Formats: sequence, C-alpha cells, structure tokens
Amino acid sequence: MDNLNWKPAKPPTKKAVKALIKDTGLTELVARILVQRGVASLNGAENFLKPKLEDLHDPRLMLNMDKVVGRLDKAIRNQERIMVYGDYDVDGTTSVAMVASFLEALDVQIVPYIPMRYQEGYGVSKDGVDRARKSGCTVLITLDCGTKDFEALDYASKFGIDTIVCDHHLPGEEIPNCFALLNPKQEGCHYPFKELSGAGVAFKMLSALVPEIGLTMDSVYDHLDLLALSIGADLVDITGENRILAYHGMQNLKESMRPGIRAMLQVAGINQAPSTVRDISFTLGPRINAAGRVGHALTAAKLLMETDERGALELASQLETMNQARRDLDEDLTEEALAQMAEQPPKRCCTVVTGEGWHRGVLGIVASRLVEHQYCPTIVLSEENEVLTGSARSVPGVDIHRAIEECSDLIEQFGGHPMAAGLTLKSENLQAFKKALEEAIIHQVEGKIPKPTVSYHMEISLNDLSPTMYREFERIGPFGPGNEVPVFMAAEVVTAVPPRTVGHGGRHLKLVVQSTNNPSHRFEAIGFGMGERIDEVRAWRTFDIVFTLAKNTYRGRSTLNLHLRAIKAHKAGT
Repeated sequence: MDNLNWKPAKPPTKKAVKALIKDTGLTELVARILVQRGVASLNGAENFLKPKLEDLHDPRLMLNMDKVVGRLDKAIRNQERIMVYGDYDVDGTTSVAMVASFLEALDVQIVPYIPMRYQEGYGVSKDGVDRARKSGCTVLITLDCGTKDFEALDYASKFGIDTIVCDHHLPGEEIPNCFALLNPKQEGCHYPFKELSGAGVAFKMLSALVPEIGLTMDSVYDHLDLLALSIGADLVDITGENRILAYHGMQNLKESMRPGIRAMLQVAGINQAPSTVRDISFTLGPRINAAGRVGHALTAAKLLMETDERGALELASQLETMNQARRDLDEDLTEEALAQMAEQPPKRCCTVVTGEGWHRGVLGIVASRLVEHQYCPTIVLSEENEVLTGSARSVPGVDIHRAIEECSDLIEQFGGHPMAAGLTLKSENLQAFKKALEEAIIHQVEGKIPKPTVSYHMEISLNDLSPTMYREFERIGPFGPGNEVPVFMAAEVVTAVPPRTVGHGGRHLKLVVQSTNNPSHRFEAIGFGMGERIDEVRAWRTFDIVFTLAKNTYRGRSTLNLHLRAIKAHKAGT
C-alpha cells in the first residue's frame, strides 16, 4: 500500500526527557518513549519498567466474589464434580486449562468442556449443559462466555446445577439466571480495573479462593504463562493490571515452560520461547486457535494441561497438523477470494465475496487478507443450503457493525464491533444486501473511504540501533493495545544487497538496508505483504522506511531485524 499518510507523533519535551535520564540513567531513546507515554518521574518509570504482583487489586473487590469462593470451597470439601466450560478461542482455551489444572491438583473431579464451533455455536450450549448433567456435575463454571447465554443457563438451573459465570464481555441490561456472575463490567461492580481478559477474571477467582483453602498465591502464579497467552491473543489493553499480569506471565514463559508449550514450539520448529506478545500472536496463538477452527479446541486445552512430555508431543503434533490444515485452507480460499475481488467494479466502498462451502473457520482471516490487499471494508461469506454465513473486517474510520445494522431487515443475525463483525443472511437477499451495505458505507464516509495513515513515534538513524539499545528497549514491553510497540522512521536508507521476495507466491519483501553514511551497519528488513513493490524498490536510489524492531534468534545467535510498516522513495528536502 503506497498511498499512506505518514504521521509523526508529538515529540516529548527535551526538558522532561533530560530530567528522566538524570533520575533513572536510562538511554535517551527509552526516556523519550516513556515521556511520550506519560511516564516522566522516577517512581513512574520504576513501576512501569518493573511491574509488581503486589500492586494487583484485591480480587474480593469484584462483585459476587465472596459468594463464588464460598460455593467453590463447599464443592471442594464435598468432592462435588465440576464442569469447566470455555470458549473455543485462545482466551477460553487457556482459561479452561488454568482452572481445570488448578482444581485437578486439589483432587477435584473435573469435566473440561469446550463446544464444537459449528455444531454448538458460540457460548454455553444446551449440549454442554446436558453433558454436565449426565456427568453428575453440580457446579458449572463458564469461562470467557456466559454473560448473555440466557437460554442455556435457564436450562442448567432446571437441573439444579449452580452456574458460576466468569466472563469479561460487556453485559446487556439483563443478567443471566446463574448462581453468581463474575464480570468486572457488570453494573454495580466496583472492581477498579475493567479490562481483564476472560482468563484474567478466572485468575482473580482462583486468587480469591486460595486463602480460603489454605494455599499460597504461588499456586495461582504458576499459571501466569497461560494468562500471558490469553492477553496476547485476545488483544486486551496491556495497561493497569493486564500489564502486570502480562509482564510476569512472559517471565514464566521464559523461565519455566510447561510441557505443552515446549512441545508446541518443538514440533513447529521454533527454537526459542516467545519473548514478546507479538510472538504469542504469530506463533502460539494461531496454533491454539486452529484447534477450534478445523478440529476441536479441547485438544489445545488438554495440551496446555499435559504434564507428561511424551503425551504433550503427541497432542502438539495433532495441533500442528490442524494448524497446517488451517493455513492451507487460508491460502487456497484467499486466492479464490482475491480472484473474485478483482472482477468487482472499481471505486466501490465495500467488497463482498462469496463461495459455496468455504470453510467458516478461516473466513475472518481471509477477510483481513483482502483488506490488506485493497484498502476497504470486506465481507467474506460461505454458502451452504441457501444460507450465507461469514465475517466482516473494516478499516479505521468505517464502522462496519453500524453499516450492517442499517441493513438488518435483510439479515438473519449479526454481531460484532466497529472493526469486525459476523453475520448470517439468506442467499436470496445477497444482492439487495450488497447494494444496501454499499449505500450505508457511502453515507457514513460521505462517498470516500478515509486515506490510510501510518503513524510513527520518532525518527531515528539506523546507526543508533544496536543489541545494547534493544535490550533496554525491551524493558518497555510487553507491547500491545494501550502500550503499542514503538514505531520508528528512518530516512534516506539504501539496499545493501538486491531486494528479493519470500513466502508463498513471493508475498513478502525481503531487504538488507543501511544508512547512506554507514555501509557496515546493516539490518535485515521484512515487509509483510509488500512483495508486489519489489520493482519500485529496485528503481529507487534512496528511500524512507517506517518500521518496528524485532529480535531474531537462530542457532543461538540473535540479530536485530526491522519489520516494515511503510516504504516510499526519498525526496530531497523532506
């Protein structure tokens, strides 16, 4: 995409940066980033760079927590059977692994359960409740779901099952019929931090339980690695408590890796533990999610709970097979969708592509690929039995959920948020829906999709980059929403060797770049999805780049790499 607006962030004041350097001894680069993020004092920098578990809020501040702890304590003492029920994504899967393995260590009889994505749908299903009833479960703990599953929870109550809903999704006006609802976003809950992941709420539940049953917090802290996975994959804000939990969870991942994660990395041929939240999003997250997309998510939960190395390798191999199947489906379907998109009229404000029997597990991924290829909101639909089901992805400045809502008379059901949504409609309504959606988006953006922008925090020279600088730079992490990875701009760089493309179909651009005034200081750079721009780059004498930093370790040797966000020819005087 070469039509980007390049937008620098407001620079920090030199006085504040100098004061922070004097107080902390930090390098200028790190001090500048911290001041940009509102951290300008010695105490603030210490708390930011070394988050403390002691600063977590008291879990009993969460509404209904005392009631939940009392019920779980009773269930443990009476040796009741408990179903641990989670969603099929990474957040739900890690939540199930965390709670189930914790309770199993107390010799509690556990029935772990994750619904089949296509047969049972999202949330708590009647099939799941029936399984709990037939298994003799008297307590049902829902994780990362349940807040709006009214019908299924009513069904559970008829059989005398006490349901504890442990969730983080925004509730509506109605509260489900359950024994207790743990959700920091519910009305009347004064818990100070509202942005916990689903696994974060589960962690709080276990944290409140351990003093009641005579355990130390170490028994819960052992599961912080799972919490880091959920935070990284679910894209919750890495601020407040999430920053503390992610920071210590990443430490757990590095220092005491559980057999399931070690096996997952081994069969994938990955030689190092994830060191950033981005690593989770690109390595472990997709593999865990693949189980729910093309197999059964319970496989991933069992892998994360596995304590035997051989058993972990067997499950990890199954998961890798599922992930490869997911990737093959993704690539094949993307090619079909791109071909269909190329045949559609130009200058439209929305792309809608459909295919018979397209695998629903990868529709959202494919929609994102199409948005990358052609910058406009995109919907990918699969047709089965005269019904279209699919996923929508948008671009900043276009509320795709609102646009779909304006076409609700043509849709069977839909849900989501401004940047992503899911929907179902009858095939007979497709053409009318496409027309109505295009009109809704045209009205919303006044006929023109907003031009994409690439923002960067500061301009630097490639000569300033070094392994020493990067080690201090890492202290600002974990990075994610609310604590974005710093983005840099370097002007007037050149290629040290001829550019090339890599990946399926030459999709990615691979460069070795250097400053014009330091030919010995070279860095490998990768532009994901930029392969088609290779001829442009070959023709440029010098160019400017926007990038983030990444560390690549291969056979014990680490190098500093650049991940390109944008690239353009350098213009003298800019």
